[in-house]
Amino acid sequence: MSLTHKEARRILETLDHARHLDFLEVRIGDTTLTASKSGTVQRSLEPVQGTTPGKPAQPAPAVVAASEPEVAEGQVAVRATMMGTFYRKPSPDQPSFVEENTTVEAGTPLCLVEAMKLFNTLASPVKGRVVRIVAQDLQMVQRDQLLMIIEPEAR
Repeated sequence: MSLTHKEARRILETLDHARHLDFLEVRIGDTTLTASKSGTVQRSLEPVQGTTPGKPAQPAPAVVAASEPEVAEGQVAVRATMMGTFYRKPSPDQPSFVEENTTVEAGTPLCLVEAMKLFNTLASPVKGRVVRIVAQDLQMVQRDQLLMIIEPEAR
């Protein structure tokens, strides 16, 4: 028995919305799902009970939070509105919504965040220039994680 992609997403969504839960580790069969809202997981390296004799348990990779770059005064942070997969392109065969140094209007689509086949388009809150794209394409992002930094146009 193993954990399906759909089941894993549902578990992660539950963690994301739970106020009383910061860390979760689920073991189903030979699959271990470890997640943390804080972004850092402290793990024991002890073998998992019930592993195959002669084959040591492999610890699941820890989720390590990378430090977010600072958003300078006056700059606008574009943050994930939900936990999901970050996409820079509307589809694999199309160009990215924006690149660094792209000038955008307020309301210009910047990226997509997808969770359980629900695609959420994030639009620029201001007219300005995309200074930095922080999130990596096709990677899981957490709710409120910094995705991009925009320098608003001088008024």
